[in-house]
Amino acid sequence: MSEVSMKKTVVFVCTGNTCRSPMAEYLFRRKTEELGLYKLKVCSAGIRAKRGDTINEKSAQILIENGFDVSEFTSRKVDKRTLKDSLAIVCMTDAQRDTLMEMRWKALRDAGVEEIENNVYSFADITGYQVLDPYGRDMDCYRYVFELLAGGMSALLEKIIPETIRAAYVKKPRKTKKKSM
Repeated sequence: MSEVSMKKTVVFVCTGNTCRSPMAEYLFRRKTEELGLYKLKVCSAGIRAKRGDTINEKSAQILIENGFDVSEFTSRKVDKRTLKDSLAIVCMTDAQRDTLMEMRWKALRDAGVEEIENNVYSFADITGYQVLDPYGRDMDCYRYVFELLAGGMSALLEKIIPETIRAAYVKKPRKTKKKSM
């Protein structure tokens, strides 16, 4: 995989991009940073998101309790660029995967791409379980969703960035010039 053609964005998708997908984004970003995979961009989006919405209060509280800074988070809607240029798109449910897969295929066909590789997954494709929407439920439900997401991060990483290609995503240290005395 060449440096130029290597796709570098993993996108987590739910409905409104305020509850599940932001939690998945923060968890996966932490996992990739722990492994030094700084060339990988991790973000989230929603199928019916309203640009600029803030993270759900309960999702924010759980993330903050777990050491995340969510002060800069704003939701965004899935767009054609995301569909065309992402390394992987991970949806919370099978229904969302099916919707995004169709949207992606249409975007790629419209762009003239003939050979389409599948890079849209549901959480269940990788972990064996879907992540249902906690919206409107109590904090225990949000904590449960957070734990489900956290429990799937290693499997997601292995599927999306297998160990055999991880080195391509590690940021190489800059060469420093030695000062002459």
